[in-house]
Amino acid sequence: MSARSITITVLLLALTLSVACEVAGPALPPTREAGVSVTAQPTATPVPPTSTPAPSPTPQQVRASKVSFVAEDGVKLSGTLFTGEGEKDIGVVLAHMGASGANQRSWASFAQIIAQRGFGALTFDFRADRSKLDRDVRAAVEFLRDQGYQRIVCMGASMGGTASLKAAMDTDLAGVVVISSLWTTGVGFTGGALTVSREDLARLTLPKLFVTTDKDENGVPATMKAMYEAAPEPKAFKVFPGTAHGTNIFFTLNRDEFRDLLVDFLQDLR
Repeated sequence: MSARSITITVLLLALTLSVACEVAGPALPPTREAGVSVTAQPTATPVPPTSTPAPSPTPQQVRASKVSFVAEDGVKLSGTLFTGEGEKDIGVVLAHMGASGANQRSWASFAQIIAQRGFGALTFDFRADRSKLDRDVRAAVEFLRDQGYQRIVCMGASMGGTASLKAAMDTDLAGVVVISSLWTTGVGFTGGALTVSREDLARLTLPKLFVTTDKDENGVPATMKAMYEAAPEPKAFKVFPGTAHGTNIFFTLNRDEFRDLLVDFLQDLR
């Protein structure tokens, strides 16, 4: 083969290789094969917030202490003082009703609840003589003052509500709550009775809350409405459905609303 033939052959081979490369196109990235790891490109990591969320508030620890105090006529009364933490701003006297088996324990659970919210709470057992129950309420108020509470609220159920109203006539209170009460503490009871009049109520200018159920017995709903109407502002009136009397409302389907109603009354005084 002549030199010219060799040169032409080489040129043809070079041209063939060049065309083949252009048809094949650019080199592709390697594919993942079994047993071979492929490193992914790093992605952005979310930056956590710089501020730490505030912890949820926890209820205060409550201490329940057995106490005793003496009424103005020398009668010794037994009670339980429920206290939380913080300043002694508002103390609450919780006066029980006179139904069979009722005593200061009727208020114990609610006393725990308000003590967790920073209120002092005093439950106590009344004397047997219903004509002098207001003396027991006044003694309870003075006991809380001696413990350092600046303002006192009385909450009473049935006869406890009537006694709280009577005590409020000549006692400096921040507010009073009356639950399922009558004008007198003597209904269904042999002996003396404590009585509150419309004229008494007309003089009470402190905040007042009257609570009853619509089917309570012995004329309680009508009496509570009459008490509310006889009292001047500020005042509020709440009627729950049912027959429950006094602190027994805590054991009905309306217990949460009842509890919140009483707590809100105290919170508003703050």
